[in-house]
Amino acid sequence: MKNFTTYFRGFLITTTVLLSACVNDDSIFPDTDENDITNSTSLVTVLRSLTSGPEAIPESELCFKFEYPIVLGYNTNSNIRLDNYDGLIDVVSSQSANFNISAVVFPIEIKFNKNDSIASINNESDFIKNIELCDINTFREDFNTSFRKCVKFDYPVTLINDTKEEIIIANDDEFDVFYQNQEFDYQPNFKFPINILAAPEFLSTRVATYFEFYQLISDCINCPDVRFDIEPVSDTAFQIIPDFEIKDRYELFFSINGDTIADVIIDGRPFVREFTAPGAYELCIKIITPDCPEGTKVCKEVIVEEICPNLMFEGMQEPDTFSYNFIAEFPEISEVTYNWIVDEQVVEENDGGANGDNRFIFQFTPGVHKVCIATETPFCPSGIEFCEEIIVCPEPFFIAEQQGVTSTYDFTADFLGITDITYEWTINGEPQETDGGTGGDNIFTFQFDQGTSYEICIVTEVQGCSNTTKYCVNIDIP
Repeated sequence: MKNFTTYFRGFLITTTVLLSACVNDDSIFPDTDENDITNSTSLVTVLRSLTSGPEAIPESELCFKFEYPIVLGYNTNSNIRLDNYDGLIDVVSSQSANFNISAVVFPIEIKFNKNDSIASINNESDFIKNIELCDINTFREDFNTSFRKCVKFDYPVTLINDTKEEIIIANDDEFDVFYQNQEFDYQPNFKFPINILAAPEFLSTRVATYFEFYQLISDCINCPDVRFDIEPVSDTAFQIIPDFEIKDRYELFFSINGDTIADVIIDGRPFVREFTAPGAYELCIKIITPDCPEGTKVCKEVIVEEICPNLMFEGMQEPDTFSYNFIAEFPEISEVTYNWIVDEQVVEENDGGANGDNRFIFQFTPGVHKVCIATETPFCPSGIEFCEEIIVCPEPFFIAEQQGVTSTYDFTADFLGITDITYEWTINGEPQETDGGTGGDNIFTFQFDQGTSYEICIVTEVQGCSNTTKYCVNIDIP
């Protein structure tokens, strides 16, 4: 059975002071308009889970606690206001078949101990949604587990459907049709009293409240509580800590996402499971006993996040070249392999790991280049990359030589990357000739007029460099 706490040890409190309290004392049983009190199977379920064992549970260990005061209603049509958890414990432990809690005055508020968030509960539907957040079985779940195995109807019985109509049910077939026609979250809503055939002899028993119905279920199915905690050991490993008594007659099973893990032996000691890929995993412990042949199971979810390595490299240009040396260095470098990528093309595969040298040398051409290292791993299936932008700029240069004593000059360009780009020869800003590239001769000859000064330049445009890259020489012709 799912529990009101991450784990619940119940309690036995022998005091019965409330049984002898005067129901006319307004300080204990306040006046409440009958229209304000609401029968609540969820309340009965929650209160029942508080007494599932021999010990009282500290309020701090509950999945949620009530924001007091709250007003509860008895099956005797009397009400009681409770101002704290101790009062609630007294009321729960003092219940009997003739005097038990069956209703509550809405709205109420509950506070979740995990994050101190507060939920406002205005009706039974709200109550059901919130107790399910704490893995508490709804009455429907307990009913489905026990019906026909532990209890049967001694027909006819009257149930109230989703639209608040009273439906008289004459036999099992009619009940099955009725049940299937209700909403998925419908809680069996009886018009009490009803007659129940209870195991093992299936003798007819008159039942007037959900408290009594639960007593019949408990008498039939004696399934032990399953409790365990989960603590992270690392990003990919979790420690499972059982927190329940294990007896020799128990059969215990541990499963992940529905698959039983055969190599796990549950003996009460913590054990660790490591995961090999990111995702959501449902971890379950199930107990089967002679008194609980179908078993009881509790599950919890762990999330293994996507974990990607922190890739990193540095690059350094070789002097007087367009060649760069890159060295990769990051914490996981010996555990993962990666590719070197230049301008979206893989140029070296499977560096890194135990045998990688983590070095990469590349000869660039002038312009802007993107250099990356990239990897995919089981824990980083979407992949990750680290990139640097490399900007390679040429430095144009030429020499000027006069032909003897004439006004004719020869200009010869020579610089790193000259075969990778084209450029223009200009005189006083006016284009004269395109040169460079693989077919250029990189020589420009010009006869100047005498008595004039000239500025001769080579000019080129390279992505990522300045708008124009040029080199100029001034010549005076006497």
